[in-house]
Amino acid sequence: MPAGIWLTKFGVIVADYFGHECYHVGSSLVTKEWRDVDVRCLLPDDEFNARFGKGASAETNPKLAAITLAFAALGKQMTGLPIDFQIQTLSHANERYPDMRSALVEFRSAS
Repeated sequence: MPAGIWLTKFGVIVADYFGHECYHVGSSLVTKEWRDVDVRCLLPDDEFNARFGKGASAETNPKLAAITLAFAALGKQMTGLPIDFQIQTLSHANERYPDMRSALVEFRSAS
């Protein structure tokens, strides 16, 4: 399977875990010259705060760091791509990164 299909599958697995869509963002969406593939899981602020604490960052919060590293490693293993995976609050992402996002979703039958 091409890397793009695997990237979508990775996003779907993360979305199944968190209950919110993941997005492919960053330079790999718009240019062939990129160093990594940015994938973001955007959580509502209240849900992020309940899971990790208000203002948590992967650099200082062990729980957020562990889940970030685990999903980044899974993404790299599944796709063969250098995945930069981050979990962010929706408000942070909307305020700081208003650029294009491509939802990593698949359509599933209702059965």
